[in-house]
Amino acid sequence: MKLTTFKALPALAGVLTLAGCLNGGGGSPTPGAPPSFQQLDRLNRPAVNEVFASFAQHQANNVDMPSDDPANLKPEIVGFMSNVAGRSAAIANVEGAVLTPDVQIVDLTGTSQSCIGAPPGTCNDYLGVETGGATQAPSGLKPFGGRALTDDIVSISLGTIFGATIPALGLAPDDNNELDGRADASWPGGHRPDLTSDHVTWQTAPKHFTATFPYLGAPQ
Repeated sequence: MKLTTFKALPALAGVLTLAGCLNGGGGSPTPGAPPSFQQLDRLNRPAVNEVFASFAQHQANNVDMPSDDPANLKPEIVGFMSNVAGRSAAIANVEGAVLTPDVQIVDLTGTSQSCIGAPPGTCNDYLGVETGGATQAPSGLKPFGGRALTDDIVSISLGTIFGATIPALGLAPDDNNELDGRADASWPGGHRPDLTSDHVTWQTAPKHFTATFPYLGAPQ
């Protein structure tokens, strides 16, 4: 299997530009010296460092490498899932394993389809490789992974944190601790809070895409 990892290229470009400016525009402090750069930020999957990591850990995650994530970021994810979201150890460990390292993994031999124009809930590329195809939709196709423009990343992420996504995918037993709005007399108002979606999609935002590169429609 051929795997390709894509990182946050726009953010990287901004970091390199800033570093070059700090070094006199050309990136070299002295004539003939090699360019020197300083990593200021690192962000790949939305709502990972921001949601799971403690504030004290944010800066460390910004300046370390993806190879450091299993040691530095995974404990933060597991701790949040266990102590804040109230999920079982099995679900918390699945979340930590899937989301670290914080990079996009793509299988270039995948046969999944583009999600552009697909009805909501019928197509998903996000986390396809990391979960062994469990999240890939339509099912039955080899996962491509990465992130489609229409993938609802925030709602997918919230579903794995507070919803039944991980048990439904068969990745861990259900702990019955979902905060998905279900009826529950033990909660005020007779139901649990629904934290599984931000209720915003690429259609309601709205976003508009085309089937050809660069896939973004004209400004509205």
